[in-house]
Formats: sequence, structure tokens, C-alpha cells
Amino acid sequence: MKTEENKLSFTIKNELVEIPRTAEVILQHARNANWPSVWISNANLVLDELITNTISYGNLDSSEAAIRIELTVENNQLVIVMEDKGVEFNPFEEAIEPDLEADIGDRLIGGLGVYFVKILASDYSYERTGNTNRIRLVLEAAEE
Repeated sequence: MKTEENKLSFTIKNELVEIPRTAEVILQHARNANWPSVWISNANLVLDELITNTISYGNLDSSEAAIRIELTVENNQLVIVMEDKGVEFNPFEEAIEPDLEADIGDRLIGGLGVYFVKILASDYSYERTGNTNRIRLVLEAAEE
């Protein structure tokens, strides 16, 4: 794990049990760096969703199963970058769009988590470079 006041970089294993550890790493660093609490909660929400999807559907080969996460403060925004070597998948274009108007019993399963990621992030992008997926999110600081 590499830390500076305005930057946190770490790698997690391709295992769902890493999600709580991720939240704890972010919480500890963010408290020490005095990041706004909204960044902590929103970063954990979006990363929980994206990590879960990557682990569940990324078909990560055990030899390349690490997921790299980087959080950086830039211009009063929190920029999150997540990289993995799973199958190519752009969640912002390929995830099912949830029908929020449908009755709960009639809704298709899936897509709601990515929908929340899109709402929480002021900017988001996906790119595939070589065999690496790269998701970039920007979270704004809110009035506390």
C-alpha cells in the first residue's frame, strides 16, 4: 500500500472478503488526511459495487487476479481509478439499465448498482488498454 495525504494506492485480491478490508483502508487513510466524510461513504459505495462485479463476472485468471485501486485528491475532487485484468466489460454501457418505473416484482435483476455509481460520480469513464480494464470515477466534495 502506498499513501500520501492526497493519494492512496493499494491492491486487493480477487475475493469478496477484500471489500470490507478495502473500506477499512479507505476509512483509515481518509480520516488521517481529513477527507470529507461524503468521499468516504461514496467511495466505499461505488467500489463495493464495482469490485463485486469484477470479482463475480470478470473471470480473472488466478495469476492476474489482483485489482488495483487508486484514490487521488485533485482540485477538491476525489478521483478513483480501478484496474483489473478480467474480461473486457464496460459497466457504464453494457450493464442492464434498471426500469425504476416498474413494480418491484417486475424488475429485471441487475443494473441498479451501476445506476447508483453513475448518480454518485460527477464523471465516469471506462477504457480497455491491452488486457486491462480501467474505470475512472470523480466524486465531488459536498458541503458538510
